[in-house]
Amino acid sequence: MIKETMTPKERTMAAIKLEPYDRVPVAPLMDVMFPSRHKGMTVAEGIAHPSKGFQAIVDTFDDVGGWDAMILPGYSVPVPPHVEAVLQAGIGDTRKPGKEPGLDINSPPQFIEKELLTVDDYDDIANLGWAGFCKKHYSRFSPVDPEFLLAWAKRQIERYKHEGEVWAARGIPSLAGAMVMSPLMFFSTRRSLVPFTQDLYRCPDKVQAAMDAMVDELTQYAIEAARITGIPGVELILERGGCFYYPLKIFERFEFRYMKKMIEAFAAEGLITVMHFDQDWTLNLPYLLDLPRKMCICELDSTTDIFKAKEILKDHMCIMGDVPASLSSIGTPQEMQDYCERLIDHIGKGKTGFILSTGCTIPSDAKFENFQVMINSVKEHAPQ
Repeated sequence: MIKETMTPKERTMAAIKLEPYDRVPVAPLMDVMFPSRHKGMTVAEGIAHPSKGFQAIVDTFDDVGGWDAMILPGYSVPVPPHVEAVLQAGIGDTRKPGKEPGLDINSPPQFIEKELLTVDDYDDIANLGWAGFCKKHYSRFSPVDPEFLLAWAKRQIERYKHEGEVWAARGIPSLAGAMVMSPLMFFSTRRSLVPFTQDLYRCPDKVQAAMDAMVDELTQYAIEAARITGIPGVELILERGGCFYYPLKIFERFEFRYMKKMIEAFAAEGLITVMHFDQDWTLNLPYLLDLPRKMCICELDSTTDIFKAKEILKDHMCIMGDVPASLSSIGTPQEMQDYCERLIDHIGKGKTGFILSTGCTIPSDAKFENFQVMINSVKEHAPQ
């Protein structure tokens, strides 16, 4: 067992700031699904009862002897109290476990994308801004009274603050006091992937004008949410702008210029940006050297080459990841141990700049013994 000389918060911040730590910190991306099953509930129950689901996360933390940080403090959504911001939340239909055909009580929820926005909406957004567009078209997005949504947003913020306070009382920092999508990710989910991709080639100037009009509003929403929750960080959801989906010329024009602007604004406010990179971003990694140094976390989901990321970003930003979901669910404890030690040795080389984590969220069907091995690995194995 490694002798610990730092608190979880000190260890985590040292990793982010590329300073030496006593051991590699571990911070799984945790929602209610795996903890609910571990504590004898169904996924459906954990989702339907957020307070019970959150308590399952806390109990799981105790059962494994604790970890060093939470990326998100729980399962709530940090929405600033504006109806316009609430409207960002809808991405289509949500099929809930146990309530839809084909989804049993332990299935993860499924999101069915719809074309909520049209090609003509780009012009409206460019002319009115996002808030103005939402006010003009409110009835298209929500059938309920605006005051109802405003009350919901306030409840979400209060629950998020409470979850963060629970962890803070245990000495465990939360890294994201707000969540926001890049404009590309936002439009991709609201137009849906295929129509949006067609738009990038058929009417690129319309798309860019709309992105130009909304990026500052999205940024300010996230800054305001972080101020309200009191957690000095933002999780920037990035998935569809990387090399898995698009060539670099698309990335440069429609993704990187906007994520860079947002991250620089967050850094100016003293906010750490957790860049949530789903899918493969290996070819995009060199661009990250143009982002503020020591103010970002490159969070990878096991499809980007994490070893290439270390090679490129080692003196620039912290890397987080990237235990694959498949390893948690169908791997053996020894396979988990071997993979975690490989990450600790190679990505944690230099004894700084690495946070061991899950590749995206830990799956609902993960084996508890595998998760325990992952948590214990950093406490028992130092970078070689």
